[in-house]
Formats: sequence, structure tokens, C-alpha cells
Amino acid sequence: MTVSVQDTGIGIDGEAQKKLFVPFQQVDASTTRRAGGTGLGLSICRSFVEMQGGRIWVESELGKGSTFFFTLPIYQVMRQKMEGEAEAIPDKQKKVVLAIDDDTG
Repeated sequence: MTVSVQDTGIGIDGEAQKKLFVPFQQVDASTTRRAGGTGLGLSICRSFVEMQGGRIWVESELGKGSTFFFTLPIYQVMRQKMEGEAEAIPDKQKKVVLAIDDDTG
């Protein structure tokens, strides 16, 4: 299954799209930029999606907005399970752990 989020904003040019999912990269790194942030949000999203076996990407056109897409295979597994294909259920022994710590020391 593919999930998408679309906007009607300013769009993102092709060169800038290449930077979107790279940690600490920003489309507009100038001191006069309109949006803040560290450039980590989309790289974290990419990591989460890829950890689940999915894929994330953007399609955008300047002046027309952007659409971000991601896929997660779990939807396919759930659909197959509902259709009675029990062998498609993933190994329950495999665990993924996310640890977040705001302590800088």
C-alpha cells in the first residue's frame, strides 16, 4: 500500500529534492529562509520507513506543490493474512527497538 501527503505550496526543484532525505541538509540553508529546523525530519522518516522494509520519495514541481509518498509492506502482509495466506505473516521473533534520549551528557 502507498500512502501520500500532498500540498499546494511552492514546490521543490529537482536538485533540492536530492537533499531532502539527507541528514542535516536543507533545501534553503540561507540565513533568510522562511522555515526553521535542523534538516532531520525527513531523514528520520526515511529511516523509520526503511526499517519496516518500505520506501519513501517525493514528487514535486515548482509553483505547483509537492507530494510525499511512502510504502510499508506490513499493509501487504495484513491484507494477505486477511485473505487467508498465513505463510505471509512475518517472523515474530524479529524485533525493532527505538530508543530516544534527550540527555546531552
